[in-house]
Amino acid sequence: MSTIDKLLKVHQDLFLQSISHPLTNELCEGTLADYKLFTYLNQDLKFFQIGLNLFGKTLAYCDDPKSAIILGKQIGFVSTDENDYFIKTLKELEQNEDLIKVVINLKEENLTLVKVQQYIKYLQYLTFESNSYVEIITFMYTMEKVYLGWAEYNIARKAIPSDLPYKYQEWINLHYGLDFTKWVQFLHNEVERVVKTKEDFNICEKSFVKCLELEIDFFQACYEYQEN
Repeated sequence: MSTIDKLLKVHQDLFLQSISHPLTNELCEGTLADYKLFTYLNQDLKFFQIGLNLFGKTLAYCDDPKSAIILGKQIGFVSTDENDYFIKTLKELEQNEDLIKVVINLKEENLTLVKVQQYIKYLQYLTFESNSYVEIITFMYTMEKVYLGWAEYNIARKAIPSDLPYKYQEWINLHYGLDFTKWVQFLHNEVERVVKTKEDFNICEKSFVKCLELEIDFFQACYEYQEN
């Protein structure tokens, strides 16, 4: 059994929880309230800079030339397509008069939710302190696997309408389809390539579980947030 198969089998309940959260389910259904979508995207954007830094760290620690090229290309994708979506969708949501309070709290006062700050702190650890490619690439894989996972989960249950507005559909598009699936498979293969010893596996498993827990907490914090 492969490393990833072992992790998904042992931690299947936690993984299922990460890909079937009400926030992503409602996003795929087109029923997620605008203030929750704004909260989610506003907080997710806070990962952008440290996420790029982590990409750079991953690239720097990669010891395979072909893999390094793929990592470098993905940095360009994140810097353009995803960033364009954030700009367009957040601008649209900010025009909604019903969101004035949440916009003031989250954007103008630059509020970072506690669980989001904890996630950022861990990303900072990976970026500036970790010296383990196994740890870093496992975390990268797990983050992306969760996002592909919630898209696949909702497609499988036929929950996604054919006429979703851009604010929902484009986020799904960015995390599903051939290109994104190939990207996640590449990360999967990288984990399999570098996990060779029992110690490697232990590091990998710890990173895998940590990422799932942080993703679940992130979704829940955004879903529960209420403006004062």
